[in-house]
Amino acid sequence: MKKTGTTAALTPRPGSRLAARTGSHCPVNGFWRAEADTADPLFVFEGSIMPTRAGRGTTWYLVDTRSRLAD
Repeated sequence: MKKTGTTAALTPRPGSRLAARTGSHCPVNGFWRAEADTADPLFVFEGSIMPTRAGRGTTWYLVDTRSRLAD
C-alpha cells in the first residue's frame, strides 16, 4: 500500500489515542472501535479506507495493534 504521508484525517482524543475518520486512509494496522460503539473492534489494514459504521460516517479509535493470530 502507498503511504499517504498526511495526518489531516487523524484527530486526537483525550488520552492521546490514535483516531481516524470514515473515508480517510487507515494510518496503522490494528483493531479499531467506532466512536460511542460497544460492538467488537474491527481489524483494518494500514492504507485501507476507514469504513462507515451502521451506514454513517464516524471517528474510529485504535484499540490494539496486535493481530490476534499472533497471540
